Amino acid sequence: MIAKFNEGRNYLLSSLDANGYRHKGEAGNFLFIEPKTDAGHIVERMKNEMRILIKEYPNVGEFGNCLRVSIGEKQYMERFMDSLLKVDR
Repeated sequence: MIAKFNEGRNYLLSSLDANGYRHKGEAGNFLFIEPKTDAGHIVERMKNEMRILIKEYPNVGEFGNCLRVSIGEKQYMERFMDSLLKVDR
């Protein structure tokens, strides 16, 4: 179980880096991600269009309003990342 969690975390971190997203919180079970567009809009579209639940967090240091994403197995992180790239434009 821990190996699957770590695989999901590593996939998400490398995908975020490859796509130019800043993030923090690598030691926990979630990440704060600085979006390229409006965090609230992304949260709503993810929920309504993609059926993915994430949260918006206001005033997270230099990130401002950001996304809070729980880390899971790689298959879920792939689905999240694919959806993020579609809605965060």
